[in-house]
Amino acid sequence: MNRSLRRLYLAAVAGFVAAVAMLGYWQIVAAPGLRDEAGNLQQIQRERLVDRGRITTADGQLLAASRAVRTEGQRVFERVYRRGDLAPHVVGYSTTREGRTGVESEWNRFLAGSYGIQPILQRLELDEKRGADLRLSIDSRIQEASRGALAGRAGAVVALDPRSGAVRAMVSGPDFDLSDVQTDFEAIRGRDGSPLFNRATSGLYAPGSTFKVVTATAGLGEGGLSPRSVFDDTGTFATPGGPIRNFGNARFGEHTLATALTRSINTTFARIGTTVGSDIMAATMRGFGFGETPPVDLPPGEVVASGRYDGRTARALAEEGVDVARLAIGQEKLAVTPLQMAMVAAAVANDGTVMEPFILESARDRGGNTVFEKDPNEIGQAMSADVAGELNGMMQGVVREGTGTGAALAGITSVAGKTGTAETGEAGLNHAWFIGFAPADDPAVAVAVVIENTPGQGGTEAAPVAREVLAAAVEAG
Repeated sequence: MNRSLRRLYLAAVAGFVAAVAMLGYWQIVAAPGLRDEAGNLQQIQRERLVDRGRITTADGQLLAASRAVRTEGQRVFERVYRRGDLAPHVVGYSTTREGRTGVESEWNRFLAGSYGIQPILQRLELDEKRGADLRLSIDSRIQEASRGALAGRAGAVVALDPRSGAVRAMVSGPDFDLSDVQTDFEAIRGRDGSPLFNRATSGLYAPGSTFKVVTATAGLGEGGLSPRSVFDDTGTFATPGGPIRNFGNARFGEHTLATALTRSINTTFARIGTTVGSDIMAATMRGFGFGETPPVDLPPGEVVASGRYDGRTARALAEEGVDVARLAIGQEKLAVTPLQMAMVAAAVANDGTVMEPFILESARDRGGNTVFEKDPNEIGQAMSADVAGELNGMMQGVVREGTGTGAALAGITSVAGKTGTAETGEAGLNHAWFIGFAPADDPAVAVAVVIENTPGQGGTEAAPVAREVLAAAVEAG
């Protein structure tokens, strides 16, 4: 064989081997991922033959089920949403035309029976095409209270169990009804306020003074401060970017760090941020999870990271050139999600330990056998238990005496919280915040609330919403 023919032969063999390898990759390695893609309408069509699993809340309320219908002489299943308005962004939808979102997408392998040996049994016709039932961490009582308190306004509520990370409520407003997706999707998409958008996990807002909890963590930890550390406020704090002043140009004179949080004194927290420096502020932010997408079990693209945004990238970094004084009071280029701020409150409530937030508690096959059960997972330590205890006491002072008084709960020994009011740039309109937890002496729930584009402030707009959510959560147990 001459040299040219030999080269041609080797090239053909190499091409054949490469083709086989690529075929094997797509058929074996990549196939599961392609099959579960939310936009894989061919797979969704095949899965219409599957009696898709039910989705229920933690307290047993049915949210989604399947029913058999006949289409073109074939028996198929379609999705039915009970209480489709209760948690539409969490549950998500599953349709042949629009694909899947939410839990319907993230946990499709259980719902469609594509787990374990189920696909093999179904192909051999040794088992019916039935999916597993899912039990979510959402509590319908807390979810309903959150929806009612938000009252259709643009904004979001997230409630977490700080001990486990379980998502007890997640509301985004305006919302929609899952029952209307099949027939009125275009009408839903065309409504004002982007109702399909999950503000709880993807909405980015300036955190305002709620971020002072993070700054206080840096000061109490690496900064060596205590709640009794004394500051002297003259009403202004000079920075290269211009002076920072207190709300209403107030001047507080000599005061403690605890008072600074209670009264939300901008100048003191700007001073703390400048004193501890960008490295410690960055490390503290990373400890809470800033700069990384929270690992909650929703599809990619439905959850975003919080931090200082440099273009499209969120960073938990205060690199050179950052106005750390303004960063410390929740301004500069900070943008956060309600989920991330709920995680901040939950970390304080949980002795400084950050828990992985989760929505799916368990999955059971139709025989009642458990095929998945979530174990709580620690993902970080934002602060020491001592610092968490000091912050807890300081945040109780905010609710008891300061800007968060509206969150006080009758019948509950104590509530800890922090308000925030972030200017939107539009005259007279703010994003109003509250983060906190209850009962403060034995925290069972942590919450973050944001109300968009309101003329009010965190203490008057967001804190009353938090009050209703916390009360429902404590009552639910």
